[in-house]
Amino acid sequence: MIHLMISTGIGLVVFFALFFFKIHWGLALAASTAAMMGTNYLLGRRINKAITQLMDQVSQDLKGGRMDRAVRTLEGGLKYGRYQFFVTSQIRSQIGVIHYIKKDFNAAFPYLKQSFIRNWVAQGMLAVHYMRKKDKEQMVKTFNRALRYNPKESLLWNLYAYCLLRMGDRDEAIEALVKASKKLPGDERIQSNLINLQNNKKMKMKNYGELWLQFHLEKLPGAIGQKPPPYPIQRGKRVIRR
Repeated sequence: MIHLMISTGIGLVVFFALFFFKIHWGLALAASTAAMMGTNYLLGRRINKAITQLMDQVSQDLKGGRMDRAVRTLEGGLKYGRYQFFVTSQIRSQIGVIHYIKKDFNAAFPYLKQSFIRNWVAQGMLAVHYMRKKDKEQMVKTFNRALRYNPKESLLWNLYAYCLLRMGDRDEAIEALVKASKKLPGDERIQSNLINLQNNKKMKMKNYGELWLQFHLEKLPGAIGQKPPPYPIQRGKRVIRR
């Protein structure tokens, strides 16, 4: 946000300076736009570098099982949200996911509620939280919003159906997977669970492995520990994976 203000200010200065010297307004506008975009790019590179270093530290903390320290590191990165759009919601997503994986659901909730819409893991955890609270309206609303922005995530569709089934809505769960099969026609896990639901059988989710276990809806013998798998940190069209 601060970057936008700075780059816009520079663009306006360039425009009026050129216009003052009787440069055609079209050329002045083109030059000011280039100045604004160039400034925003250079400022953005500096913030991206700082965030990359931050996430390197978070990654090391998580690999070492230092989850509380990882949260503190992420909280320290919230200051960058003043400079660039979507940074705050992305960092909040990661904090919420870590709290959730630790089973500290109450601490996770406010962060998940403000999470980045394209972080489907965080959005899925938020929806599961509503399911546990038996708030079907908010659960469905959260899933629908997450799926609108992440329509190609197989587990998210299956998670939606699973939560509907847990709330006793088998028909709605079937309807969700019918929609999923149209979005992902070649996905065997969606097709398999759709057939299971249609035949009054249980859904099989364990073939998603670690990605499924992090939602704490089922357990596997000898399941993984408390370390979260890597998540994408998204900034605009760039995605940095840790």
